[in-house]
Amino acid sequence: MARAGIGVAVAGALLAAGFAWQEVKAERAVLLTQNSADARAASDQLHAERVQHVRLLGVLQVRNSDLRAKLNTARADNAHLNQEAAQLRGDKAALEMELAQSQPAAEAEVFAWPRRGSGRSDADDLWGADGAPTVVQLQALANPPVEPAQLRQQA
Repeated sequence: MARAGIGVAVAGALLAAGFAWQEVKAERAVLLTQNSADARAASDQLHAERVQHVRLLGVLQVRNSDLRAKLNTARADNAHLNQEAAQLRGDKAALEMELAQSQPAAEAEVFAWPRRGSGRSDADDLWGADGAPTVVQLQALANPPVEPAQLRQQA
């Protein structure tokens, strides 16, 4: 009986091992199928991301080319404006030199020559019917001639 019990136990163990191997094979097949489906889903997702990245790269390349064109235009404008600024600085220097050369002639000393006239001449006569006085007349009014007697008194 003990041998029969051991035989039944061994047969049960073999039967249980066979069922376990079948379950492992079935579970392995399910896991391989699930793994394959997950790999396909990940592949599809990766493909979608790559397509999106390619579109994004296209947009960025277009934007980059537009910005490069604007940069080239801005550089050309900058060069043109620098040339114009240099030309204006040169013109300014030339005008300052010309002004400096003409300035001494414009600042000539005006002498108050004594005027000969008949009758009385004062500031009211200058603005009479003849019109406005000349620059020489105005200079003579601003710096009236000083007589030698007055110079001696001041000294």
